[in-house]
Amino acid sequence: MFDERTTVAPKSVVRTAADDATAAQPDGLELPDMSGSYSRYISSGLYDQRYPRPNGRTLRTMRRCMPAGGRFLDVGAGTGRYTLPLLRIAGTSAVALDICPAARSTLAERLGEFERAGRLAIRGEDADELAADHPQTFDLALLAFGVLAHVAGRAERLSLLRAIRTMLKRDGTLILSVPNAKRRFRAEQRASAALVREGKLEPGDILYKRVDDGGEIRLFYHLYTLDEVRDDLSEAGFRVTSVGAESLLSERSVVSDSLVGWLDDLACRLAPASLGYNLLAVSKP
Repeated sequence: MFDERTTVAPKSVVRTAADDATAAQPDGLELPDMSGSYSRYISSGLYDQRYPRPNGRTLRTMRRCMPAGGRFLDVGAGTGRYTLPLLRIAGTSAVALDICPAARSTLAERLGEFERAGRLAIRGEDADELAADHPQTFDLALLAFGVLAHVAGRAERLSLLRAIRTMLKRDGTLILSVPNAKRRFRAEQRASAALVREGKLEPGDILYKRVDDGGEIRLFYHLYTLDEVRDDLSEAGFRVTSVGAESLLSERSVVSDSLVGWLDDLACRLAPASLGYNLLAVSKP
């Protein structure tokens, strides 16, 4: 289904959040290199430790939107939390796109059987380059667990959304998960306020860190409001069909304990989107 030419793009065409930020932030604020940060995050085992399985509520939404024998695009596929269970559906095929070399190596190791069977291509280039080879190709596209929010600059995020839109079939679906500014990183929002006032960060941008045995892993995030999710999707040419809470408790809590995840899923059915830890949006091109 995929030829050998489409397996892994060369490192030279990979763009990082820091690359994007250089153009978006001319005043010289040095943002984290997200490719390097995530290489450490994944290689250290910290990412798997924090997020050992997919969010059940999100995975159910993905499965519902996947047609029989469908093709999907997982942007920021990471360790394959969602790529793997969707490929286990008979007849599906995928492109897993990630700028992080450690993520691509992990995907190749864990999902090698699907790659060898021609059902998976692992790619690492810019989304615009991928889009040039895959017009109106996919039934489903995933931007799961805050991947879009790791892209610095609203213009760059809109560009990514537009590239994904061109790769979706006319009746395809985009599933997007982004962090809720009302619930997440309040201390970091306060710490970033001065940088926002100085024009070095955009409103909603924060800098935060994770800690492994090797020290701090610096990360960039853009936190979203409900209106911003709808506005950005609409501006990129999508029609939003729903926005809800992905979970009420933290992602780590709901994916580390099955009972907690089940109870949280039930609560999400009654709670307004504004209470979500992350916001889960479904839209059509």
